[in-house]
Amino acid sequence: MAEIVPVIIKNRNGLLLYGMLHTPTGSHRKKTAILLLSPGIKSRIAPHRLYVKMATRYAMEGYVVLRFDYHGLGDSEGDVKERFVADFYRTIQQGRYVDDVLAAMDYMEAEQGIRRFVLGGLCGGALTGLFAGGSDMRVVGLFGLGIPVILDGREVDPVNHMTEGQAEKLRRSYLGKLLDIRAWKRFFTLKSDFRVIWRVLKPGVSKPTLESIDGNGVEGSNFNPLFPSAFQKMILSSRKLLLIFSDMDRLYWEYDEKFWQSHKDMYKEKMEYIDVRVLKNANHILSFPESQNEMLNWTGEWLKGNYP
Repeated sequence: MAEIVPVIIKNRNGLLLYGMLHTPTGSHRKKTAILLLSPGIKSRIAPHRLYVKMATRYAMEGYVVLRFDYHGLGDSEGDVKERFVADFYRTIQQGRYVDDVLAAMDYMEAEQGIRRFVLGGLCGGALTGLFAGGSDMRVVGLFGLGIPVILDGREVDPVNHMTEGQAEKLRRSYLGKLLDIRAWKRFFTLKSDFRVIWRVLKPGVSKPTLESIDGNGVEGSNFNPLFPSAFQKMILSSRKLLLIFSDMDRLYWEYDEKFWQSHKDMYKEKMEYIDVRVLKNANHILSFPESQNEMLNWTGEWLKGNYP
């Protein structure tokens, strides 16, 4: 069982952040706390109350768990001034909410006496956790669900930056629709996305380079240049990462093709700190109960094995 109470955290700009603290009852409380970091524009609850389920599970295992809203989101103070979601996502991918995470750790240290934190989150929450871990040694580990390695933005064309893995999956999907009358009807009524079809039927036609985007441009790759250094800081300081991807999502291919294949050699002696897994038959937000249960089992076992 766990006690669940609302908390108020003041960030480093004086804005109030609202959250929920799950504290295990009894004598089995662990010395490491878990911070669940909000995904994208979602709140501390996450899609289909995913973070509530996660916090309940981890608190039952003895971990103090905090989930809170970043400034400008949910119940917290502050504003979001970006007009377009893609531009807002880009600011998250550049570290928009790292200071809020550091403020949350300050709060937990002052109020709960905890100085060791595992950060966890879905999508942008995972990336924010990686950046925070790269800048603060109180972070002893990270588990990320669908961590992105790219930069979004209105000017970024996803077709130009499609990975070969995603193209191959779409290719198989199109082949499976060759006898589908509805698919042909969409094609002949010009409702299909012909740019995607061209990309899929011409492997490598828009194969991305490893150069990152400058400013808001679209030349080169949409790879996030901040990702490698944050990853390196975590691993070379012997802090563990559990990265879980969904096989129905493009993010694993982006991680593998845009980052891992060109960086893996430098981590040959550090593989014990890197655990990458792929959930079968799972989508980005883990909406299927089977996906949630497997993710909870994986993260629960990883936590108990590394942070008893």
